[in-house]
Amino acid sequence: MINPLQTLGKLKTINADYWQKVHSAKKDGKFIAYTNAFSPVELLYSMDFLPVYPENHAVILGAKRQNDKAMKAASEMGYSPNLCSYARTDLGDMHAKTSPVGGMPRPDLLVVSNCQCGTLHKWFEAIARAYGVPMVLLDVPHAGNSADGGDEEAKAYVRAQLEQLVALMEGISGRPFNMGRLGEVLRESQTASRLWEEVLGLGARVPAPLTVFDQFIAMAPIVAQRGTRIATDFYRELVSELRERAAAGVGSVEPERFRLFWDNLPMWPELRPLSDLLARKGVALVSSFYTHCWTNLAVDPADPFDQWAGDWAGFRYATHINLERRIAAYADLAERFKLDGFLFHSNLSCKMISQFIPDLKQALHEKTGLPGLVIDADHNDPQHYSMSSLVLRIEAFIEMLGPTRCRAAS
Repeated sequence: MINPLQTLGKLKTINADYWQKVHSAKKDGKFIAYTNAFSPVELLYSMDFLPVYPENHAVILGAKRQNDKAMKAASEMGYSPNLCSYARTDLGDMHAKTSPVGGMPRPDLLVVSNCQCGTLHKWFEAIARAYGVPMVLLDVPHAGNSADGGDEEAKAYVRAQLEQLVALMEGISGRPFNMGRLGEVLRESQTASRLWEEVLGLGARVPAPLTVFDQFIAMAPIVAQRGTRIATDFYRELVSELRERAAAGVGSVEPERFRLFWDNLPMWPELRPLSDLLARKGVALVSSFYTHCWTNLAVDPADPFDQWAGDWAGFRYATHINLERRIAAYADLAERFKLDGFLFHSNLSCKMISQFIPDLKQALHEKTGLPGLVIDADHNDPQHYSMSSLVLRIEAFIEMLGPTRCRAAS
């Protein structure tokens, strides 16, 4: 049985209002910037550029299973079926025009950093050519996967690009940059990030008051509206509801028999089927490194440009593609969240973070003694997997867990 979170019901209005705002940005005296997750979204907000994410747009079509025509259009445009299904969905919809949110508003600027993945850079180039608007690439020289901010030359190089971005936005908008305004946005961002961290941390309670499926749905404001009061108000309310559930011993899945970890991006077209399947089996997905990425994107208002540069150049967010750091992080989460096993999504559309999965599964088994199941699928394209076959494999894995009992109950 699934116990739904009431606060999540507010997301329908929050998300609809967001898309209404970006579509009316021009008449409201604001500008549109397409961007990606690892970018200075707070800087955009502070200068009246509303951030819009092509990845998020693709998620909406995929989650609603409305991206078939878009991906067909992308294929007709010459894009390979092996290209990221986010990119194929978004680029294809520029021609198919089947978006349930009215499509993407025309951009004034594209801002993309390459510390996330290489596909985004080329994807944004295609959009920039289509619209004839400027694109800024924040080029990040990764300094040996260090965790201390990289070398000073790399940081100086990235910071200079951020300063150039400010100058470009001033030229487009005709408005001067205001450090005080940026500070206000950054403080909201810090608050939202702290609240989001608490949301995820409450998954360690037994029974877990929320699942990873809840997190996938609830992450929309921390991604698209980080730095706004809308995000902080939503997460305050969500934290309050989760605390009440935890105090009362109310789990999101009842009865909670097993607690698992989800690795990699969601399978957006299958959120409901997977959630229902696991709930019927008494399985709660209680943690995922994917949702944890947004707990530490906020930066200090004292010197945000320096911290942005250091975080990106030091590859602070790249645990997912450094095998040793990934093993250590997952092992820590296994203990903290009282896990009984791992579900590894070997994601055709995100080869970068799927490349180590066999080694990761083996290393974690040796380190924690916990079993794992590898699921070969895709984050947005159902043509790349058979759901019926995946269900059989997941059910068999859960049956194998049966004799071990739930670690949290021992």
